[in-house]
Amino acid sequence: MDIKTKSILMALLIVAVIVCTTMAASGEDAGSSVTVATTPPEITKITIDPDAVALNPGVVTEGTLTVDVFCPNSIYWLDSVELTLVEPEAGIPMPVPLKLIGVEDGVHATYQLEIEVPSNLPAAKYALTITVTDKSGNIVTGTGYAIVFETLAFSVTDVAFGTVAPGKSSEASSTVTNLGNVRFKFEKEDGIVPSDMSSGGSGTIEAKNIAVYWDWETVIKRGFLQPGESVKNVPFTLSVPFGTAPGAYTGRVVFTPTPVNV
Repeated sequence: MDIKTKSILMALLIVAVIVCTTMAASGEDAGSSVTVATTPPEITKITIDPDAVALNPGVVTEGTLTVDVFCPNSIYWLDSVELTLVEPEAGIPMPVPLKLIGVEDGVHATYQLEIEVPSNLPAAKYALTITVTDKSGNIVTGTGYAIVFETLAFSVTDVAFGTVAPGKSSEASSTVTNLGNVRFKFEKEDGIVPSDMSSGGSGTIEAKNIAVYWDWETVIKRGFLQPGESVKNVPFTLSVPFGTAPGAYTGRVVFTPTPVNV
């Protein structure tokens, strides 16, 4: 190949390289965009443990409310998870925030609330409403249910008449306290019944000498919403007849309640 031909081929090669380089440099950048929609959260599960409670007299029973939430936009997009309503009325100030106790995959979370149930909470099937709100203002609600059973329980104090001379009388009372969640009253015939008092063989004071001064229409309430109505004093008067031998006499007073549903 002569020098002239080589020169021509070299020139063509240089032109080809320039053309390819120019074509590669002529590319364009395209922008991209998207708007991520706000998707409302979902309450996937509500659990109340225990969901049925038999209350113990004078003792607070503990329960746990657990709520599982799914938030497509991230669990951290949630603004609040709260207990917002209890029906019937349970005396709980609303709203009550639930505590975040676990997160899974960034979009599933578990919230929890410890609940204290007093022994005088009225028996009923309770509906607990949970409200979940995200930062966009989306609101969803869910409801869980728990049953509180009836517990009739009460306490009484001893009736101490002190020292009484024959032919004299003494007044004393027994304090009745409703410890459960059932209202009750004492019926006139057999609601409050004193027994004979004896001194161990030296003498007896018959029950007919012990008078009960009680309003038989009185209802001793639960004390949940009316604390002062759960405690009542039952008055008694003891008359010691002439001829009663001296000594310490003891007896019993039997209290038999009748539930009141109204």
